[in-house]
Amino acid sequence: MSARMADTGHMKGRPRKGSPFRDSALEFRPEIEGLRAVAIIPVLLVHAGFARVPGGFVGVDVFFVISGYLITRIILADMEQGGFRLARFYARRFARLGPALWTMLATVMAEGLWLLLPSDWPALSAAAIWSAGFGANLHFWLTTDYFATHETALLLHTWSLGLEEQFYLFYPVFLIAVRRWLPGREAIAIGAAGAVSLIISFVLSHHAPQAAFYLLPSRAWELALGGLIACGVGPRIKSEAACGILAAAGLAMIALAVVWITPAMPFPAPAALLPAIGAALVIAYGASGPACIALSLSPVRWIGRISYSTYLWHWPIMVFWRLEYGIAPDRWTRVGLVAASLIAGAVSYYAIERPAQKWMQAQTYRRVFRIAIGSFALLVLAALAANALAPSLRSGPAARMAVTLSNQAEERRQTQYRMGECFGYTIKMDACLRPSDADNDVAVLGTSYAAMLWRAVAEEYPDRAVHQATVLGCPPVMGAQGSADCIAANRSVFDRALSGEIEHLVLAARWFESDAPALSETVSKMRAAGVDVTVIGPPVEYDQSFPRILAIAERRDDPSHIERLRRSDRDPIDSILEKAVTQAGGRYISQLEFECPSSGGVRRCRTLASDGLPIHYDTGHLTLQAARDFVSAADPLAPSETRP
Repeated sequence: MSARMADTGHMKGRPRKGSPFRDSALEFRPEIEGLRAVAIIPVLLVHAGFARVPGGFVGVDVFFVISGYLITRIILADMEQGGFRLARFYARRFARLGPALWTMLATVMAEGLWLLLPSDWPALSAAAIWSAGFGANLHFWLTTDYFATHETALLLHTWSLGLEEQFYLFYPVFLIAVRRWLPGREAIAIGAAGAVSLIISFVLSHHAPQAAFYLLPSRAWELALGGLIACGVGPRIKSEAACGILAAAGLAMIALAVVWITPAMPFPAPAALLPAIGAALVIAYGASGPACIALSLSPVRWIGRISYSTYLWHWPIMVFWRLEYGIAPDRWTRVGLVAASLIAGAVSYYAIERPAQKWMQAQTYRRVFRIAIGSFALLVLAALAANALAPSLRSGPAARMAVTLSNQAEERRQTQYRMGECFGYTIKMDACLRPSDADNDVAVLGTSYAAMLWRAVAEEYPDRAVHQATVLGCPPVMGAQGSADCIAANRSVFDRALSGEIEHLVLAARWFESDAPALSETVSKMRAAGVDVTVIGPPVEYDQSFPRILAIAERRDDPSHIERLRRSDRDPIDSILEKAVTQAGGRYISQLEFECPSSGGVRRCRTLASDGLPIHYDTGHLTLQAARDFVSAADPLAPSETRP
């Protein structure tokens, strides 16, 4: 995700006497405004779906460093002049963020009444309330699980606003305390707090990645890095040529991060060090030289100027498109989505953000806070009302089925997947792989696509001891690369199989063509040891939540909409894996042939499970009943068909 853009330290116009917006006289640095453009463009590109910028989300880190720098300058300058007031600081933050943000929230909810399903509304209304109160990061940390469809969460991008607002809430209090008890030691205190945050970030990135991504303690080091630059920490270089080289190197580091970092890497630490240090170099040494000239160009500065509003609107624009047409737009559609985001950002900046901020310059603290409280109350009421009204606007059969599946979510997590116990980033190995007295133990090993089948396999074969070892982070093959917990689970299962404790392995994952060699070698070694191996082929996938696809097809009276959004590009992987597995002596079961059997060269896919509900509850995972249907038809514990 991406972050909210910080102030530039410059405000046009003259606040009236008594206004809370009397900023310190800070030098305006146009290259920092341009740096905001360098950050927002990759964010737009990666969110639009451009695969060549997989690390475009690191724009968040650039923005955090900018925020830390500028906010520290503002606070310390006010303190030096003896004019810092918490009330004024908080009022400025609301005037800067509130009007455009809350306008976006209201617009998204209004549009959602026409385009969303009733099952979407509990999540959207809760997210809107938390976002309006600048706590979205806490909300998504607490509620977003592995199965959440990030591409269609309309307000997911507001997590960064919540995190920065929490920084704005605590940071000035921290500096006030430092100024009182450790006068003149601001840089040391900021550096110490940043070091602690960086350590937390390293730990959480490897053991609790969701907390590391969303929470302030693991992100504060980036803001602290900007604060250190504002305090003058760093080598003082007099040569303009050397400064220009360092600033250019900083831009190069940001560019490298955009094309090199991927979502699979531990994040934010250590990967985010690359763009964060790059941004710090630009800020510290970019006041002159080629980088300054490039960043100070009028078009670049203009994009930076509208970057906050652009960020607010780009994600809802892209998500609404995906909700209607699918997750994977073509190239020109991606270009159009980026252009539409910039246009919406410009309209929001000129029509909402700047006029509202200018008007609030003339208001008193109390009035600003009354406006903030009143606006928040109205948004909360609107979210609750929309949540209550939504079901009456979408009441077709597909919409009702989507509601039923949504209501089953908690049962699915506990009954079908055993999340937090035998499925997740870590599992309770002793409980999930407890030795049994039987001599025909079975282990279902793999990712979420193995976890979705475990319950159905256990029910289908009540006389077998069916264990579940489904850990996220690596494929279920020997020698896999990935998270330490996942590799350890794989090793434990394979070792037990080789030692004779497990007689039959069922392997399932969202396979890729590159997995074929390692999968073939794994099957071959297991079969040589007398272990039966069944490999479940890659799942049938769609470009959007399957219940939503059915609802849209129903609304349009267009059944072909379902097949158009099926990801047929993954079909060839099925035959590649089947060949690799069967040649190695294993048994291969194709989910594709079960769900979308071919007749006369044409595939016709099932849409409903035997209980009359959609076969998938998201883009590819089977519902529990669909998993039971599949297991019953496939007989996965039949002996392997051939031996090497």
